[in-house]
Amino acid sequence: MHNEDEIIISGGPLEGVSDNYDEFDEQLQPEKLGAQLIQENSRKGTLRKYQFYGPNYLLLDFSGKSKSSVKKYCISLSFLSSEPEHFKLIVWNWLYGALAGAALLILFITLAVYKILSAESSFIAGSIALTVTLICALIFVYLKRNEYIFKTEFGSVPLFCLENSKPDQKSFDIFFVSLQQAIDSQKTKIPVADRLIGELKMCRRLKDEGIIDEASYTAAMTSIFKHKQYKA
Repeated sequence: MHNEDEIIISGGPLEGVSDNYDEFDEQLQPEKLGAQLIQENSRKGTLRKYQFYGPNYLLLDFSGKSKSSVKKYCISLSFLSSEPEHFKLIVWNWLYGALAGAALLILFITLAVYKILSAESSFIAGSIALTVTLICALIFVYLKRNEYIFKTEFGSVPLFCLENSKPDQKSFDIFFVSLQQAIDSQKTKIPVADRLIGELKMCRRLKDEGIIDEASYTAAMTSIFKHKQYKA
């Protein structure tokens, strides 16, 4: 991990508070590690770990089925919004498809029991109905979303999400509330003008590390520059 001391804007250095990323040049200090939340998604083959580091940082460790999907990075809580976006998606069409397939399966079994339809025909039709049911059910479960997306305060750049109720509702609620409180606590210690600059520096670092893309960084930079308290 590298240290970003300054961001060059229009040929000059951007002064102000930084996200103090130099703390992570050396090996992490175990005594600074705090509460941890681990969320595993077996359907997608992903494992996400979130852990507090000292009072002001959150360590993130995401891994997936492929080596290219592994991401390890750190963010400063001072530059986050404590009110995440609640994204909930239920793809009802696939659920209805699964229910329809199950209803057809029951119908074909009934027809076979009462010998209204031959056993061979019932078996073929039932197999097709069962396959449709399973496919629709799997797609429904895979596409379903219930997560909280945490973004930067002023640029609204999505940085990470927490899946609701994982690994269980109690553990999730405790970590979620602690995260919100830590964000609010750290923000009170830094003036708005300095938080604007610090957020911009953090976004620049995350862009350089490949965590956020160029478009997200540009949008954040534009929003921050337009803020009335930004120190030009």
